[in-house]
Amino acid sequence: MNRRTFLRSAAATLALPTLTSALPRAAWAGAPGTPPVRLVFWYVPNGMVMDRFRPLSTGFDYTLNTITAPLAGVRDDVTVLTGLENAAASVPLAGDHARGTGSFLTCRTVTQTAGADIENGISVDQVFAQATAGQTPFPSIELGTEGGDAVGDCDSGYSCAYVRNISWAGVATPLPKITDPRLAFSRLFAGYDPTVTAEEIERRKQLRLSVIDYVLEDANALHGRLGRTDQLKLDEYLTAVRQLETRIELLGDQQCVPGEAPDSSLDVEGRVQAMNDLMVLALQCDLTRVATFMLGNGGSNRAYDFLGVTGAHHEISHHGNDATNLANLTTIDTWEVAQFADLVQKLGAVQEADGSRLLDHTLAYFSSEISDGDWHNHNDLPVLLAGGGGGAVLPGRHVELPAGTPMANLFLTMLNAAGVAESSFGQDSTGLVDLS
Repeated sequence: MNRRTFLRSAAATLALPTLTSALPRAAWAGAPGTPPVRLVFWYVPNGMVMDRFRPLSTGFDYTLNTITAPLAGVRDDVTVLTGLENAAASVPLAGDHARGTGSFLTCRTVTQTAGADIENGISVDQVFAQATAGQTPFPSIELGTEGGDAVGDCDSGYSCAYVRNISWAGVATPLPKITDPRLAFSRLFAGYDPTVTAEEIERRKQLRLSVIDYVLEDANALHGRLGRTDQLKLDEYLTAVRQLETRIELLGDQQCVPGEAPDSSLDVEGRVQAMNDLMVLALQCDLTRVATFMLGNGGSNRAYDFLGVTGAHHEISHHGNDATNLANLTTIDTWEVAQFADLVQKLGAVQEADGSRLLDHTLAYFSSEISDGDWHNHNDLPVLLAGGGGGAVLPGRHVELPAGTPMANLFLTMLNAAGVAESSFGQDSTGLVDLS
């Protein structure tokens, strides 16, 4: 078979999914070669000991507090935000964990029900996922460490759907999370062959470019023989093919090699770090542009014996200003921040095709469904925002916002930074937060 005949047959595969080892970065945002902005939403349950979380100074070079001390190595890449409120969760009824978790990314008041008639709003991650649908193999990924059914009463007449999910594709459509890191790996990297060499990856890349050259040659020859309508359709196709060619070239030496699948039997800390690894890989490989992660379910009663803490998290969070409870909570909260710092460090260690860091084009959000475990309040929430968002955010500061600033404003700002030009979000957004 001569080369032209081979390429003619190979051209028929142009529209097939790409190899995992050479995934294209589809529909890059901004100018050609500019990496897209990615979003991560990282949830922890039961609030924080706020007077040990809040930095001791504002602005740049802010002084870290006890709970935020693990951020020391990544402080210049993290913005601490205080003063934000999720008013949608503030209803004078029991069930703050369910309402706070349900509205965590929707900023909509959920309907109190333990039945099938659940009602929420679309979450910020899914607004982004739907706006960028078709640009990556997965519109979004949802990960966590605690599972459970989304039916039944989990908190004062509120459905378990609210407590166990933060990602909502619609008013009655929570998106379940994967809690087994090995299963998550299998879903993301199905068909990955760890035995493929760098030489084979490069050979496949050159073959794909040769196929594109052949397709463009034939399509350009055909163009002059078509009517106006068909020419417009062909032009759209040619534009897509040329974009594909650009994306393959942009891969350069940035090959997506996920390595070995993580073990299903990891301990809690191992699972969290494995999920962090998977989120970074998924963003690096452009498998998706948005990820959500739940370190625990809303109101989680996980035990932290491995930290030397006796008792269950939710019970301890009702601290009553007891010194022992506060000390145990501080230990748990500090460990949670350390796990987020692990994610930030890993995002910062990945180099993009243009020489920048993955973290520079990411916004990773960290918070909880409540602020204080005793008060169950939804104002002055603990918020960290890592990354630069493609230049939209100037990180490395403690920004003290006016008290009661809607959380929806921050989510609106994140969407706009990622190229989704929404004018409002949730039920109470009033505008953007200037973090530049």
